[in-house]
Amino acid sequence: MEQASTGPAAASGGQAQVRFGVYNQPGNHAGKTVKEVRDSFSKLWGIPADASAYKGKDKVDENYVIQAGESLEF
Repeated sequence: MEQASTGPAAASGGQAQVRFGVYNQPGNHAGKTVKEVRDSFSKLWGIPADASAYKGKDKVDENYVIQAGESLEF
């Protein structure tokens, strides 16, 4: 599992994609943790609390900080 990242690329407000099933939301998600994004979209999209998060083929944990340009998928 990848751990939380810090540094200039983790600055809040960068563009990143969040996906779950048929849902896809580009937006200012960079600098947020997987948990923060899950909390934001769980009720709207029905993301289960135990759904795994992936960055490409890599599974990431709840503390992973999303970087600008990344795509996070549940």
